[in-house]
Amino acid sequence: MPYVSDKEYHEFLKGKRVALVGPAKSVEGTRQGQFIDSHDVVVRVKSIHIPPDFQDDIGTKVDILYTDDESTNDVLPGDSVEKSGDKWTIYENSDLRDNNIDLKYICSVYPQGEWFFDRFIQALNGFSQKHKTRIINNEPYFSVKAETNRPNAGFSAIIDLLTAPLAELYITGIDFYRSLYRNDYLNSGYTPNTIRKWSKTNDGIDPKTGREDRHDPDAQFKYFKYKMYLRDNRIKVDKFMEKVLANPIYENFDNNYE
Repeated sequence: MPYVSDKEYHEFLKGKRVALVGPAKSVEGTRQGQFIDSHDVVVRVKSIHIPPDFQDDIGTKVDILYTDDESTNDVLPGDSVEKSGDKWTIYENSDLRDNNIDLKYICSVYPQGEWFFDRFIQALNGFSQKHKTRIINNEPYFSVKAETNRPNAGFSAIIDLLTAPLAELYITGIDFYRSLYRNDYLNSGYTPNTIRKWSKTNDGIDPKTGREDRHDPDAQFKYFKYKMYLRDNRIKVDKFMEKVLANPIYENFDNNYE
């Protein structure tokens, strides 16, 4: 099945109220599941299995998945998990992992122009045999990357969705590590020190720029705050993000965990 064009994808999103749901711990206890599911389109990032005890918080509806080389990073019933410090490895035993959920689209979280994109081709080709699958554009991703270093998956989804003519984008569970990960997610074992460590450790050298390639949560947070949230009135956020966006102290990752 060929990859989906931006034209088709944008036509699907045109004029719609969209909820984007990530796996951050800040969603726990929010009891916003019905509100999320009331949106025209619900988009999730690397997470499509919602355990019963999370449904009140994050709903059940899923129309679009943004992912890379895994269809889901959830720990599913039946999976075996090996835990070594903050590193979790999932042994995919669950028969739920290869489910037939009725996704409208799967989107990559990185564009084809990324130097490491070859890592994801096999998985994306596999997705495209079952679902309408789309690879995000090089722009505006690379313009944003030039100011933030490599976007994390949730931020990449925000960048991409805002290029569509949607009416509203409600964001929850993506907080740039102002909280960590919710339970039952692959990276639930992460600590603040985990984020500090990998935000200072490069994943290689970007051959296009010669720069060390790494995630920088603070740069992403500030870009989102000043160049997206405060400029684009389509963006709505949950109460947790309203709080951290309102106080400049939270622009520094460390101030969230003192």
